[in-house]
Amino acid sequence: MNLEPDLPFADLFELLVADLCRSEFVQVGNTIRRVTHRRALPPALQAAVAKLRTTLAAKPFDPPSRKQLAPDSFSQQALRFLIETGEAVEINAEVVMVAESLRSMTELIRQYIRNNGPATVSDLRQTVGCSRRIIVPLLERLDRDGVTTRNGDVRTLRAK
Repeated sequence: MNLEPDLPFADLFELLVADLCRSEFVQVGNTIRRVTHRRALPPALQAAVAKLRTTLAAKPFDPPSRKQLAPDSFSQQALRFLIETGEAVEINAEVVMVAESLRSMTELIRQYIRNNGPATVSDLRQTVGCSRRIIVPLLERLDRDGVTTRNGDVRTLRAK
């Protein structure tokens, strides 16, 4: 629900949010929720989420494609839940992985480049132990996130 257009003064919305966040509310992105609120998984989706967790954990650095992972609307809802709660991360439209796997892979990439200098996609694919289908979108994401920089055919760590 967007309240901002209905308020008499433009700055009033920010003041309202700030006041709410001083007490029992917290702002997360563009959402305001009670501090005590926890997302709950509907019972019907619990089995689907458990299956997704098992599938993603089986090959943490080489997860199946999104189409294989969530072929129907029911499993897509379960996957959306995992992404929205931060347990899973969308690398691109086709690749989703467990957030911890992303952190581990990112650290392996950082260590490799720190120790060996600029690295090719192939170097990093072998270091991480994943397929090209995973490493290319992962490196593109790390470029966007400011972790790495692409210079021709090699990646370097972005200076902080």
